[in-house]
Amino acid sequence: MFQQYGRFAARVKFIVLAGTEICGMSSIILTGTSFDSASLAILDKLNTIEELLRGGTNDRAQVHQAAVAAATSIAETDARGTLSRLKSLNSPSLERAKDSAPFHMNIEGVLSWSIFDDLSPNLDLKGLLNSSNQPVPLIPSVDTEFDEHVAEETLVARFMSNVFIYNPVLEEAKVHRYMRDARYIGIGWDAQSCLLLLIYAHGSIAGPFDGGHQQEASAFRTTPQFKQAESFFSAAQKRMGLLLCKTGVLEAQCFFLAGVYLMATLRPMEAWKMFVQALACCQAFYTEKESPEADREGEQRLRESIYWTCFKSELELRLELNVSETSIWDLTYPAFFPSPPDGLRSQREIVWYFYLAEIALRRLGNRILNYVYDTKAASSLAAIAESTVGFEQQATDWLRSLPQALDLDSTVDGEDGRLHNSLKFILKGHLLDCYEMMYWPFIVYAVNYDAVERNDATIPKPMMDSFVQKALTICVERIEKNEEGFRYRHHGTWLMLRSCTRSAFVLLAAARIEKLTLLLPERWRYAIEKVIEMLRYWRRESRDVEDRLRLVELLLDGLMNGHRGE
Repeated sequence: MFQQYGRFAARVKFIVLAGTEICGMSSIILTGTSFDSASLAILDKLNTIEELLRGGTNDRAQVHQAAVAAATSIAETDARGTLSRLKSLNSPSLERAKDSAPFHMNIEGVLSWSIFDDLSPNLDLKGLLNSSNQPVPLIPSVDTEFDEHVAEETLVARFMSNVFIYNPVLEEAKVHRYMRDARYIGIGWDAQSCLLLLIYAHGSIAGPFDGGHQQEASAFRTTPQFKQAESFFSAAQKRMGLLLCKTGVLEAQCFFLAGVYLMATLRPMEAWKMFVQALACCQAFYTEKESPEADREGEQRLRESIYWTCFKSELELRLELNVSETSIWDLTYPAFFPSPPDGLRSQREIVWYFYLAEIALRRLGNRILNYVYDTKAASSLAAIAESTVGFEQQATDWLRSLPQALDLDSTVDGEDGRLHNSLKFILKGHLLDCYEMMYWPFIVYAVNYDAVERNDATIPKPMMDSFVQKALTICVERIEKNEEGFRYRHHGTWLMLRSCTRSAFVLLAAARIEKLTLLLPERWRYAIEKVIEMLRYWRRESRDVEDRLRLVELLLDGLMNGHRGE
């Protein structure tokens, strides 16, 4: 039965790498083997078998069945189209079961809990985002002409220091070459000119991680810097139409950076479309065998980097927007890790350590999320508790694998302090995401299901209370640890607004249930007040922010007036 795996033996070794990414950073550097989309799908199926074996199951029939399914899928791979192949693999994905609605980890999922039925909240996020009645126009009326003689070195430097470090998907030498070409022959209509305009747009709005100085975020939209950024972005948009039918690395970089810019200016629906287009470019990287000449300038490494980055950006945004319900879109993360460039300088070395650490952490989060979304109301809490303990250990292993420069409990002073601390700030946020996912089923059960409904699926009350308390504590910690970035405009601003607001709603739900009030951390009310301040700062940037602010204020006022809970 396993003879069919012979031709893939050289690639199966990458499964081991994928399975041990949390055990040490040295384990996650891959070689230069190229993967097409079919091979990635096959690796995903083999990974399913490995997870069954690694989970210690004694059900040989289950493993046998999975192996047969994998062998069948591999045998039929060359004969089927990509979409059919993905369907037949039945790989672990983020497809959500119909009865798992309360387990959805976004604001709309939480607001759909019965504890909030008296509010009749607006659950149409897309309607809020697409509302034509915006408090402040998202795109102000500006002159679409841009100044080609702007201090481009300054803009590129600001981009590199404040955007590139979080997503190292470009080559600095090429960027400076594009800038030199534009200086001599002007901005053209090709992909490299489009990329340069996007870098200038980012450089116009990017700033250091030290918080904003305006009373409201929307005040920034009246500044010359924002108008300049919009002019650059508008010029880049005019060149994107020429890129739609191309599938090179440069085109993917353009669409990705366009998505990042739209995220930084709180336009998530538009950003998601850009990430999808960037991902479409990336999917074509592995459809045909590349010629040796195609990798002369390290294109393989760039393909790996942009492919991974587009995957994570599209997926995290899709989960919040809930824009796709079909399993075809619910793909797991790529089975490879990007390779760092040769000859890294010390500053760029820490950027790549961060990049690889983030990938490993996001893969852990993806495994947890797959498990959570597969949770049903009838699932055994004992089984969930056992899995949660395993996930906690994996998170601990990841923490131990971090290099000293990224130790989350240490502080770095001096010239490198700002860079190191900003990278660690992001990793702390992703780690909180993982812990929140781990404990999510317990808070869902505690709020939405009575003990009678769970029957034999219950666990001892002290254990249940412990997990629920951990979930509520994570909500408070998320808000407190993100506070220093509440006024910082960047790629993840909208996602931070969403996650902190979700945490506030979870705390408010617990505060409305008498049996859960004793499990709330002492700082819960203060944390919610911080979220209110955050939402007030951004309220005029997006309709959904203003709507959620109104609900949080309404709920907190109700609790203070003794309507529910305390």
